[in-house]
Amino acid sequence: MIIKNINETKELAIKIADELKSVNGEVYLLLTGDLGAGKTTLTKQLIKSLGVEENVTSPTFNILNQYETTNNFVINHMDAYRLDKQSNIEMFLEEFDNNINIIEWWTNLNYDFDEFKNIKIEILVIDENTREIKIERNY
Repeated sequence: MIIKNINETKELAIKIADELKSVNGEVYLLLTGDLGAGKTTLTKQLIKSLGVEENVTSPTFNILNQYETTNNFVINHMDAYRLDKQSNIEMFLEEFDNNINIIEWWTNLNYDFDEFKNIKIEILVIDENTREIKIERNY
């Protein structure tokens, strides 16, 4: 799929949000792409589409931000950019139970997300405004 502007990003976020709402139990949205590809932009639109009214910020330095939707869903937004395969993520795992979990740079982690329901999204930069989005579902 090709997206060329913020409106198309919003449309994609709405579709993914609707899909995540229908998945029972904990689910992971796993994002990859080069720096500046649009992972955080898509994530912010997605979190808003899931019903979060507060300001959504990047957790690059905090590692994990949590949000509650108007329907009482908990959304965990993790940015693993500063982590690596040796990082201990055990302290975060209990936060993930039965929630919607969005992880940017998930490939930096030494954790098998394939044993859980997940949607992997890869964002490829085509040019300044154009992105190719590859989506793979595992549930």
